[in-house]
Formats: sequence, structure tokens, C-alpha cells
Amino acid sequence: MTEAKSPLRERFETERRRAAFAAFLPGMGVGVIAADTWLTPWAGVPGGLVLGCFTYALVYGYETLMWRHHHG
Repeated sequence: MTEAKSPLRERFETERRRAAFAAFLPGMGVGVIAADTWLTPWAGVPGGLVLGCFTYALVYGYETLMWRHHHG
């Protein structure tokens, strides 16, 4: 059987995904502008997705690391 997660853990999981998505949006915006300006116009959206995914992974990883540091 699966073990029930604590309410604190559930809240953390929700907040971690929310914070990562909140970082994805401006990261994607910056990526679109930067790739479109300094690379080529057709690289705008793919560049935005790459930078947005990078910022998502960075925040998600940081939040996970801090949870493990404080809660084991």
C-alpha cells in the first residue's frame, strides 16, 4: 500500500510546481526576446521554450534541494 503524504508535503508539492511555473513564464519571455533579437527571427519561440524550461528546472531543483535540506 502507498503511504499517505503529510499535509505539509502536499502543500510543498503544490507550491513547488506553482513557483516553477511562475519562473517559466518570464524565462520564456526573455528567451523569446533574446533569441529573436540576437539569433534569428525564427529562433524566437524555440529559444523561449528552452530558456523557460531551464528556469523551470532550476527553480524546481532549488525547491527540492531546500525541502531535503530542511525536512530530510
